[in-house]
Amino acid sequence: MGLIAFGAGGVPEPEIANEPQTSIYTDWESVYRDNIVGIYQLAFRRVGNAADAEDLAEDVLIRTLKTLRFPAPVHNVRAYLVKTAKTVLADHWRNHYAAQNVALELEQLPPDGLAGPSSSVASDRAERVLALLPDQFRRVLELRFLKGYSVREVAHELGVTESNVRVLQFRALRKAAELEGEVLG
Repeated sequence: MGLIAFGAGGVPEPEIANEPQTSIYTDWESVYRDNIVGIYQLAFRRVGNAADAEDLAEDVLIRTLKTLRFPAPVHNVRAYLVKTAKTVLADHWRNHYAAQNVALELEQLPPDGLAGPSSSVASDRAERVLALLPDQFRRVLELRFLKGYSVREVAHELGVTESNVRVLQFRALRKAAELEGEVLG
């Protein structure tokens, strides 16, 4: 939807709004006209692409339209628009990146759920991959998946935070996946 006004060269025009504190909005069209570019720019700075920024600016205005009552002071409307924009942006990131990283998903699985059928070939390959990993990565994977430690137990064992364990585990799994190609080759 073409909600955004663009200046020369396709660049969004900056919001020009130096309204005195006593100015009042009396209708929805003036709210839209005065604020759409600013809302778009706020969204664009946060998401980095025009299509998403347009959709988010539209969503902010639609949500605001449902609750805004006129007449309303300009500064109150703008504060409400910014607050609504922050909520819409948070919802956007939550919806777009709802999938947790691999480490958090693996944490939900029981240790037995990660083991496939036992075979000497698979065990040998796993040992070779583990041997190629840096010490800290190898230690995290051994504790989590071979010994079945929880994230909390691994954190205590290694003397790091639980968040650090999750990051290390994720990086170790990613590195192991990269190295698996070398082991199989």
